[in-house]
Amino acid sequence: METLKLLMILPILMLLTSIGILLFHYFSTGEFIKKDVELTGGLTIMIETKEKVDLNLLQEKLPNAFLRLASSPTGNTLIIQIQETSEEAKDHVLNVVKEFVPFDENQVTIGKTEPVLGEIFWKQAKLAITLAFIFMAVVVFLLFRTLAPSLAVILAAVSDIIITLTIMNLVGIRLSLATLAALLMLIGYSIDTDILLTTRLIKRHGEFKEKLKSAMKTGLTMSATSIAALVCIFLFSKNFVLEQITLVLIIGLLIDLPNTWIQNAGILKIWLERKHR
Repeated sequence: METLKLLMILPILMLLTSIGILLFHYFSTGEFIKKDVELTGGLTIMIETKEKVDLNLLQEKLPNAFLRLASSPTGNTLIIQIQETSEEAKDHVLNVVKEFVPFDENQVTIGKTEPVLGEIFWKQAKLAITLAFIFMAVVVFLLFRTLAPSLAVILAAVSDIIITLTIMNLVGIRLSLATLAALLMLIGYSIDTDILLTTRLIKRHGEFKEKLKSAMKTGLTMSATSIAALVCIFLFSKNFVLEQITLVLIIGLLIDLPNTWIQNAGILKIWLERKHR
């Protein structure tokens, strides 16, 4: 099992690299992750069309806007979704799009989030994540009543969130109310697998290797079935919000694998060896 200790370098490097990327993004842009207009305030312009859309070309013409393409609920048309923080830019955005994608006024839907409301949502989002971690830490400490295993569980959950946020930044997924919900669900799932592992290793008798195999058999089955279900939703759902939620959860669950079964397991092995001495 010395290999397990060497493999711990992988999740540790992933965490340190992610922290470095988030800090670089913060010092470059003033925020750790790009936020949706739901959390900053601004306009969401949705244009329904049956024409072919070159999203990259539109993005070049609208460098300050955030564009994404989705299918309509019926699947017969495409929806161009454009987010712009400045309300004054609305006419400019519509004129630019009309040059490449003809549309009528009845094909346009415009939603507006006031900056003050967006700020309230952002404050509530930060409060929700903070409270989630606090209550999670309390439950974990009450369950195990031992410092090292409890900190290992919390570290795994924190690592999952930080690395997932970094990947969201890199692939262009913005933090919104939907992706925030996915992150909160990810905290709960991460704790489930870590509590499973920790309970098997410190509360059952037997060889460490056998207990770890038993926990992995159950935990990896849970992860595989969850990821399979999420992939199906992502591939076949026509709802953009569902796609965002499932994509964030898939990323988080994949990240949770090394954080739980290498990092957390390695910490528990070191702690158990010292305890036995």
